Order: sequence, then C-alpha cells, then structure tokens
Amino acid sequence: MKKIFRIAFLISFLIISACTWPFGNNEQGLPENEPESSPIITPTFTPIPSPTATPTPIPEVRISLAEKSLFEGNYNAALSELEQAKRNATDSNIIAEAEIRIAQVYIIQARYSEAVGLLRSIVENEALENSVKAKASYFYGLSQENLNNPVESARGYAGYTESLPGKLDSYMLEKAGDVFSQSQMLDEALEKYNSALEQINNQDNTAIKIKIGRIYAAQLDHTNAIKVFMEVHAASPNEYVRAQMNLLAGQSYLALGLPDQAYARFQESVQNYPRAFDSHSGLVALVNDGIPVDEFNRGLTNYYAGSHGLAINAFLRFMEQTPDHDGTSLYFTGHAYQRMDDPTNALMYWERLINNYPNNIFFVDAWKDIAYTQWAFQNQYSKAAQTLLTFAKTYPANEYAPEAIVEAGRIYERNNQLTDAAQTWSGLIDLYPQLDISSQALFLSGITNYRLSNLDQALSQIQRYLLLTGIPEEKAAAYFWIGKIYEKNGEVEKSLSAWQEASKQDPTGYYTERAKEKLTGAPLFTPGQDVNLEINLEQERLIAEVWMKNTFSLPSDTNFISLSPFANDENFVRAIAFWDLGLYQSARNEYEALREFYKNDPVNLFRLTNHFIDIGLYRSAIYSSRQILDLANLDDLGTLNAPLWFNHIRFGLYFRDIIEQAAEEYNFDPLLVFSLIRQESFFEGFIISSAGAKGLMQIMPATGEEISKTLNWPVEYQETDLYRPIINIRMGTSYLSRMRTFFDDDIYAALAAYNAGPGNVLKWIEKANNDQDLFLEIIPFEETRRYLRNIYTFYRIYETLYPVRTVQ
Repeated sequence: MKKIFRIAFLISFLIISACTWPFGNNEQGLPENEPESSPIITPTFTPIPSPTATPTPIPEVRISLAEKSLFEGNYNAALSELEQAKRNATDSNIIAEAEIRIAQVYIIQARYSEAVGLLRSIVENEALENSVKAKASYFYGLSQENLNNPVESARGYAGYTESLPGKLDSYMLEKAGDVFSQSQMLDEALEKYNSALEQINNQDNTAIKIKIGRIYAAQLDHTNAIKVFMEVHAASPNEYVRAQMNLLAGQSYLALGLPDQAYARFQESVQNYPRAFDSHSGLVALVNDGIPVDEFNRGLTNYYAGSHGLAINAFLRFMEQTPDHDGTSLYFTGHAYQRMDDPTNALMYWERLINNYPNNIFFVDAWKDIAYTQWAFQNQYSKAAQTLLTFAKTYPANEYAPEAIVEAGRIYERNNQLTDAAQTWSGLIDLYPQLDISSQALFLSGITNYRLSNLDQALSQIQRYLLLTGIPEEKAAAYFWIGKIYEKNGEVEKSLSAWQEASKQDPTGYYTERAKEKLTGAPLFTPGQDVNLEINLEQERLIAEVWMKNTFSLPSDTNFISLSPFANDENFVRAIAFWDLGLYQSARNEYEALREFYKNDPVNLFRLTNHFIDIGLYRSAIYSSRQILDLANLDDLGTLNAPLWFNHIRFGLYFRDIIEQAAEEYNFDPLLVFSLIRQESFFEGFIISSAGAKGLMQIMPATGEEISKTLNWPVEYQETDLYRPIINIRMGTSYLSRMRTFFDDDIYAALAAYNAGPGNVLKWIEKANNDQDLFLEIIPFEETRRYLRNIYTFYRIYETLYPVRTVQ
C-alpha cells in the first residue's frame, strides 16, 4: 500500500468521525536548542480521533495512535499499539513502519542493539518503499552511532540519501562525516564533508567548512586548512566565528613555522573581537611568545575571558602609558574590580570617569553602575538613590535623566522608604510633562501612597494619571485602582462605579477582567462561566474558509488545505523530512523560514496553519493564524470576533488529556494549566530556554530532579524526560501545587513563585499586606508582572472561547 493511500485513509477517517484531536498554543518566541546527535528521538504524528466506527483499529490507525503517544512521551502505550499493528498488518510496508517506530522507542530507551536487529532487515529489503527504507536507514545509522560502529552508522546515514535523494542530502552526509571524524577516520570524514558541502544550495555552509578545515589540520595539511579557515573568516559577519577562524588559522601558521602570520591573526582578534574567548586564546599565545600587544586590547580581552586580575593590570599599564586616554579603561577597570567582589575600588574608578570624562560613551552607564553597586553591594540605598537624582539634576537634558528619577524611586521603594519613593515619582510629571514615563511614575506614586494609606493623595494622583492617558489598558488600570482606593476608604458605591468603568475600557485586558471579578466579589481566577471543551475544528475550518474568501476577495474555488503550492519548496521538503525523523528543531527552522516567506500571503498562511496543527507544530500555527488576522487589519479585540477556527488554534486545547488528568490530580482548573503552558512554551514540548528550562512547562533540570525525588516518579528519571509532555505536565503541575500550598492557597503567589522563585515572592508578599492586587504592582520585575497578567488574561480568553452553547 502506498503511503499516500494511508494518508488519504486517515483524512477520510477524520472527516467521517467529525471530530478533532485537542492540542495547544503560544504567541511568543523562546530560545531553543535541540542537539541533533541526541539519542532521544520523538516521532511525528497526525492527530486523529479515537476510532468509533470500527471496534478494532486497522494497523494504519494503530501506528498513527502510537505516533501520537510517542509525541506525548508515552512510550509504553506507543509500543502496545505498534505491536498490535505489526501483528495485524499484512502489507510489508505497514509492518516495516511499525517496526521502525518500535526501533525508535528502543533508541529512546538506549536499547540500541535491539533497534539494529529490527532495522537491519528493513534497510536491506529492496522490495520496500524508498520512504520506508530511508527512515529505517536513518535510525539504523543513529543506533550504530550510539554503539560506536562508525562504518555501519555512516552506511545508515548515507542510505537515507540513496533511498530519498534530494531531501536531506547535506544533513545526512554531514552526519556520516561526523561519525567518521569522531572515530579518527579522517579520510572518510573528509570525503563525506566535501560531499555534504556540494549538496548545500541556499543553506549556511559555515559549520561544514569549519569541519573540513579541522580535518585538514588534523591531517597536517595546514595549507589547505588555512585556506578554508580564511574563506570562512571572510564570509562570516559574526565576530565570534571570525575570532575562531583567526585562532585556527594562527595555529596552522605556527605548525608551518610561520609565526608572523600567526601573530597577525591573533592580533586582529585581540584588536577587533575582544568579546570572543578564542581571542583570549590568541592573546595567551602572543604573551607567551613575548609579542607586544596593545595593553588596552589586552585588558579588554582578558576581561571578557573572565581573567579580571590580568585585565586590571593591563588597564593600569595602559593608563600609565597613555595619560590622555578617553576614560574607557576606567569603566572596564571598575567592572573588573566589581567582578572580583571589590566594590570600593570599582566605585573609585567609575567616579574618576564621571568626574573627568563627560563625553565618554560609558559616562551614563558609569552613573548607573555606581548607584547599583551602592545599593546592591554596599546596602547604601539612600546614597544610591541620591546618586541617580544628582545625575538627573546635573544633566536634565540627558535622555536617561527621567529614567534615573524613576529608578531612584524604585531604590527607595526597595528599601521600604515609601514616602521618599512616592515623592520622587510624583515630581517627574512636573519636570517632564510630555513623557509617557512621567505618567507611569505618577501611577507608581499613587500605588505607593495607597500602601501608605495616604488615600487622598493616591486618589488625586491616579485620577490625574487617568486624565493623561488615552490607552485603554492604562485607563482600565486607573479606574481599577480608583475603585481600590474607594474600597479601602469604605466608599463602596464609588468603588463599584469605578470598577464598572474599568470593566468597559479594555475588553479581555487584565484590569478590565479583574474589575469584573471585583464587581462580583470573587477571588482571583474564579471561573466566570461554565465551559465546553468539545469542539469540531474541521467544521470550524470550513466556516473560516468562507470568511477568508469574503475578507480577502478570493475565488470561490480556492483550495485552503492543499499543500501542492509547497511541493517544490526546499524548505518545505526538508521540513517534512526532518519532522518525520523527530528532528523538530531543524524542522521548525525550515517551517519558520517558509512562514516568513509567505507572511503577506493569507491563503498560503492558512494552508500552513492547517498543516502545522496536523503535525503538532503549535507555536508556528499560533503565529501564522495571528498573521492572517493581522493581514485582515484586526486589532486584539477584533481578533476575538474572527471565526472560531483561528482562536481555537491561538488558544488551543493541546495535550488536553494529559492536562486534564494533571489538573484533576492536583485540583486545578484545567484552563489555568492551559494558560500557564501557553505562557511558558506555547505548547512546544521540544524547546529549551536560554536559561536551560525545558519542555512544555519550562522546568529547570535541577528543579526536575528535585520534583522527581519528591514524587518518586518517573522510574529511572533522566533530564531528557522533561521533553516528554506526559512527564513534564505532571511535574510542572505538581510543582505549582506545592507553591500554592506553601503560599496558603494564594494562586498569584504560586504563579509568581513558578516564574521568579519562592524566595522573591516571600519578600513581595510581606510588602503587599495580603492584597493580591497590590502584590502584582509591587513586583520589581517587569517580566514577572507581565507573566501574571498574561496568564490571567489567557485564562479569561479561554473561558470566552469555550462557552457552553445553548441548544435552540
């Protein structure tokens, strides 16, 4: 049976059942990184509903169900479905597909020899479809790589390109080169790398060329190595790559007995790329060989490499040799001392800079650093605030002056000098009446006076803030806090009236939705209405297609689900292939390039959105669905009036079964968990943040280890388990539950602790005096304030989008 028939069957099955599989969303980017060499592989799947028309699912359906389980990280369920599919199938290609997925699970479980045993016969079976053989070849290569069999591993990777030429040729050939290189089979590695390089068309070839250069160097062919390194140097705009190429080329020059050329490479890096660690390596070579180096660049390179004592010595020599320097060396000397936990000397050098070099590019930064060091290192809060106020008074025309006054107020507030903070903030509006930051400072002053129970002043300032803003969100915030002030003063009718106004200003916005809660007297995150999470995305898509035709004046016969427009697109072809192998990061990069290319084409964006949902690339689906609504000129509120298909994608019920189970276990509203995951990862289970947080609920490895010990689950926990939704969701929900218990059922505090840590939250709670609204406002981190507002807003939007519908 051809694979196209299998896909056609599944599509027809989906339509007949008139049901869709529930999955989720996210509209903000997160830094990601998935090591492609990792043996942890999660497969693709096409979401389908549980079959109802046939008591026993046919093998193709079982394989699809298994792929879904693998995507969710439920390996035992996947194996069960695959074994049944294998037993019931008669078509050799279907049997092979089941065995490939079984082998995939074995690879995840480090059962590499068993995987090889399954895959070898598939790879060698000439009667199978090429697509099946190609997939088997890749996993055969991966298994053999983990068994340290480079020749067989390379044969597997090369076998993929033989079975499916033109899809992932450069990737697979590079993988083959890598296993040869790691085994010191340099000639074979060089041959594979050069073949991979020939297959690259519009992709970045930097990584492969560097590998080729390294092979030449390892073979002592330094002439060719230098040629390659300098080609990369000339082509790359990246200073870190250039510094690396200078180092590698310099090392080859030294091996050829050409030290002058080597020193020239090292000197260029020290002078031009001091931030790169490879520049420091070059600097060490220069110093060790007694080659004169500019002392300022030497200091800067040492500073960025973390050699702060050496940096200070170099800067001091530079300043002694160059008495008419511009002051920059003072700035970095101060920072080097601070890094060495010597704030006194740090302050001394920064003060020399601000007193003598007002035109230096780091002049303003030095003022900031002085103030920060005074309060953060020396606990001199008042002195730090006065430093910034002195700057603003001395240089009122400097663009940083208003921000300096705001920061001075924050320093006062941080030290609980609330009167000083309120006075500092309130004065900004008179100094800079036209600036937005001034009205924000007025709002902060009003909140602070509320904390001080100076209610008349608080009311006057928030009312003035209301008059100064025309932004719906800010008007809602003003009315909300006017209501809070009246409430605290015992003026109930006035507080209700203010909250009524707040509830009208910014539909779906945080303060508007919170005002609605205050009007009912309900606690935070109280469900506002019953919800119905049963939807039919297929039917909603048909309605959305009609809307598309009307909105964008499209022909009546427009096909919105065909992928044929992308059939010859290299990005799409590679994306499909990568996704099928579980190489999600590589696949997403290709899909994102495609989404960017079609950013002004609503029809192809619609097709891509539908495809993204089918395969489980939810974040990209959310982005592309919003792009379509942007092209229709809809604002935030307008998007919620668009056809439900768009909004049920943007605020989807992804991983619903797992989320509902975890929510029930830990007594959470499922919509809250959906909202939290949307904020954390936009339901992209394979991501890792720049800080190292992993998976759907962005759990740090150390936290994951601690949660695993607390739960005594899962068995033989590994860090890579955080990429498994079935584990990550329960772990994250469990941790949130612990935070809720720790903070006496205060869900805001629990969410804030999930983001910023319980230690910070304890300090904020003490200042908030059990007022959850005040708690939000006094959090000093904008990221955490935005985090809480977003989750609350998402929660209310979910409620709005999934109402219980009355049968007429």
